Amino acid sequence: MTKSEIRDYMLQKRFEIISDQHHKLSLEAVKHIQAHPYYQNAKVIGLYHPIKNEINLLHLIDDQKIFSLPVVEDNHMHYRVFKKGDRLTKSTLETLEPQDHNIVDDDLELIIVPALAVNKEGHRIGYGKGFFDQFINTNPHIKTITVVFDFQVLSELPVEKHDQQIQTVIVLKGEHHDC
Repeated sequence: MTKSEIRDYMLQKRFEIISDQHHKLSLEAVKHIQAHPYYQNAKVIGLYHPIKNEINLLHLIDDQKIFSLPVVEDNHMHYRVFKKGDRLTKSTLETLEPQDHNIVDDDLELIIVPALAVNKEGHRIGYGKGFFDQFINTNPHIKTITVVFDFQVLSELPVEKHDQQIQTVIVLKGEHHDC
């Protein structure tokens, strides 16, 4: 399958998850992340605001850490501080972004990266804009985790030169793979 076909298929599968099950799995994902050493050792963390039935990790913001969300400006992604209760604005990419102007790219120790599909080597397919790949390539010192439903793990993915690997993939069913 092509990347585009994989994206379409995975979006369809994600939208088939019923609300109660999605909520339960999202809470399970939060617990797995909280137990991971990358998370435990990080003070400044980049999250994502869930779209298109992504796993919701926003319960993490109750922890005693500094959180941030990605914003895209001039075709480059950065992370801005995000606190519980902060007002968010819908971007042209249909994501919710913080209005805080404090960019924390240089302070980030961990980013949790969304994915539509992954393989066990840590390659992922996102929405196709390349913002996360570009950010990871520019900031190789930042640890990376992605959390996916078990059906999102594929044995083979089309990989291109610019695609960046994720260091840890947490698969909801209790597994995680260090890549």
